[in-house]
Amino acid sequence: MQSTKKRKSRLCVFWLIAVVVLLGLRGREAEAAKSLASITAVYMGDTVLVGHSIDLEKLTVMGLYTDGSYEKIKEYSLSTSVILNKGDNKIIVTSGGVSGTFIITGKAVSRVSAYYEKSNEIVGDELERDKVIVRAYYSDGTNGTVKDFSLPETVVKKVGVNQFTVEYEGKTATFSVTGREEKKAKSIYARYSGPTVIVGNAPKRENFYVSVVYNDNTIEHITSFTLEPSVIQKEGSNTVLVSYEGLTTEVIIQGLAKTVVSIKAEYVGLPIVVGKAVSTSDIKVTATFNDGSKDEVTNFTLSGSIIYKIGTNLITVHCNSRTAYINVRGVEAEIIDYSSCAQGEIWNGRDYTNVMIAVGKKNDSEKILIEKVDPELVKKAMNRLVQTDRYIAYEVSFEDPEMDALLPMTMKVSVPAGYDKEQFAVFYTPNCKTIMAQLNGEFLKDGTYEFKMFQPGTYIVADCTPLIYVESIKLEEETLILRVGHSYSLDPEILPYTATNKEVNYSSSRPEIVSVSEYGKLKALKTGAAIITVEAQDGSGKKCRLRVNVVEKKGDVA
Repeated sequence: MQSTKKRKSRLCVFWLIAVVVLLGLRGREAEAAKSLASITAVYMGDTVLVGHSIDLEKLTVMGLYTDGSYEKIKEYSLSTSVILNKGDNKIIVTSGGVSGTFIITGKAVSRVSAYYEKSNEIVGDELERDKVIVRAYYSDGTNGTVKDFSLPETVVKKVGVNQFTVEYEGKTATFSVTGREEKKAKSIYARYSGPTVIVGNAPKRENFYVSVVYNDNTIEHITSFTLEPSVIQKEGSNTVLVSYEGLTTEVIIQGLAKTVVSIKAEYVGLPIVVGKAVSTSDIKVTATFNDGSKDEVTNFTLSGSIIYKIGTNLITVHCNSRTAYINVRGVEAEIIDYSSCAQGEIWNGRDYTNVMIAVGKKNDSEKILIEKVDPELVKKAMNRLVQTDRYIAYEVSFEDPEMDALLPMTMKVSVPAGYDKEQFAVFYTPNCKTIMAQLNGEFLKDGTYEFKMFQPGTYIVADCTPLIYVESIKLEEETLILRVGHSYSLDPEILPYTATNKEVNYSSSRPEIVSVSEYGKLKALKTGAAIITVEAQDGSGKKCRLRVNVVEKKGDVA
């Protein structure tokens, strides 16, 4: 029984193998029956320049097979891919032993023409290549603009006609460009038609009419002139210099004294103990002037500045014959007792101060903590306010929140050795980032500084040096001539000499002609002109300018 099953299984395998072999033989016969009968090639591109290759992306090769199918051929060879002759070029394409032909028309450049879109250029400047229009004319009668031409010479070298030559596919053409001198101002005229100007104010620029005559005899109305001085200095006649590109003329402007029309006063201090005087530093006076401007003034005086009663006290403020009034609240005299006080000795590694906060005998001074604060934590806040590196920071905090009801408290600090009392100040900051207030106080007979503490937080004892801003920047010259390749170092005069920050920035209006380093060193790179600006870094906005003319050779310097 088992033998019979084995014979049947072997028979099935035999027939399966036979079927596979038979199918394979039929597939090979079918494949052998299909072969390439002919080739057709079509070129979809334009005519091709003699000596240039055809674009194979635009060539389509199709094959007709013996089974009647028509398919695209990817693998083929060409007798040549370079066009050798004008007119018809017969090219043979071959694949699988079968060849076909196709025709591509060759063309040659008969001539070229060229012109420049701009009528003229400044001597020493280079032509703009995209303004050079070159057109090629071909042997097949077609023409068109070309971009891959060569232009060996591109610099305008002289005044008048300059000839330039372009070359394309062995053909040349010339075109002309008129060279002209750089347009320079040779004379200036100015007229002021505005009203009388308040002393200290600048005349409005729109009231000036300024015109310039150039070396090509053209006349232009300009607005980019400078005025010196820029503000009216005195009553009566003021001579103002109007300048442009090294040329200067004068105009006369009448000045009128600036006077106060009205004042407004505001008291910004604290209530004052009866019998003491109001401090002018606690009064903000804003004056309105005859030119319509407003400004805070300090040249005011007070009438009845002594606080004589508890409650509202009327104080009269005078400034330039104008009057305003403020109300100041008088309070009973405060008895300050330091016999029971919170005390802390603060040392920042270089300076020392003793802090004392009067709390009264009925209160627990030990619930007030006075601790040192790292000076680096308040450095940014101090730098925004004053220029100093001498300060001590400390933190005042309450262990018992109910002690807030005792505010304000009186605090005094000792003045560190070497600190100038004229520049001494105490500041308060709630977050070590922003200075909220400078605390008004007074020096006691023992040399300590006493003031009111209104909030717990960070306090800073400082020896302040006010920032001194730059008022003017000057250079020895207004115009400079440099030869190409030469250098020159600027040395601006910064006034006042006591300015806190005398660093400046340098910039060039045309760095491709004149470059300038961060240290003020100029380098002439090619002929032309550039404006160099020198500007203060301290935020004052002060600046000055220098015109630099770059010439090619020594003989060009007038």
